[in-house]
Parts: sequence; structure tokens; C-alpha cells
Amino acid sequence: MTIRIRVDVDGTPGSPIELPNDATVKDLKEAVNDMFESCPVENQEMAFNGRVLQDTTKLATCRVINNSEISIRILFTVVIVGKNRRYEVRAHENSYVGDLKQKLSEDYGLDITNMRLQMGPESYLRDDTLLWANRISSGTRVHIAEEYFAASS
Repeated sequence: MTIRIRVDVDGTPGSPIELPNDATVKDLKEAVNDMFESCPVENQEMAFNGRVLQDTTKLATCRVINNSEISIRILFTVVIVGKNRRYEVRAHENSYVGDLKQKLSEDYGLDITNMRLQMGPESYLRDDTLLWANRISSGTRVHIAEEYFAASS
């Protein structure tokens, strides 16, 4: 038996994909990669009913049924430069600047309480703004403001 799933890639509806009933999230990601050449498995984040799906989870476990719609966000890497160190954070175009800081805390253990991010001298980024609105995309360099390091010394 098979299941037919509709995928929505970054807001663009895609063609339905048919998979075996026992397929995993990773199986679906691989099928999406076959359908859209610019969607490598490692750059896909899938969500269903508001929850991010893990690769090893079976679609049936997530209560995905025939004709369910799964949203896919394409992830990219933002390089965040700190004092003598660079950090790589995964995000998508609808992430907020504050999400980057949260990832720095979660992935690298940084205290983000008084942290400010900036694109260049005196151009601080507001936490409540979207990455795309700040022209932040794959490979963009964002800097941790120097005063953060002065205060934490």
C-alpha cells in the first residue's frame, strides 16, 4: 500500500508524491530531492501540523494520512563572526534575527542576554526582523557587536 502526500516547498505547492505506507520523513525528503534538484535532503526542514518532523520518524507515526500536506522550508547557513571565532547557524528565509541568537545559545552555549548582532559598523539588527528583510541569505556574514565581548570579559 502507498500514501500520497502533497508538499509545499517554501510556500510553493509541489506535485503530489507517492510513497510506501511505512516511509520515513527521510524517505520523503529524498523523494523531494528527486523532484526538485535544488532541495538537498540536509537542507530540508519538514513540518506537519505545526511540528518539525525528525528524519527517522515514520510518516504514519506523525499521523500523516493520504493527501496530507507537508510544509518544507529550505535551510541555509548564516556565518556569525565573533571575537576570534566564527559560528555557523542554520536558518530559513522566514527566520528572525532573534532566532539566530537563540541558535547561538542552543548550539554553542553563548549567553545572548545582552548580545546584539550587526551587519556592519553601527548597523545593528533588530531581533524582531526577518532575515530576508535584512538581506540575510546563505553565506551572509553577521557580526556579534564588539560591546558584547567587552561586557563579558
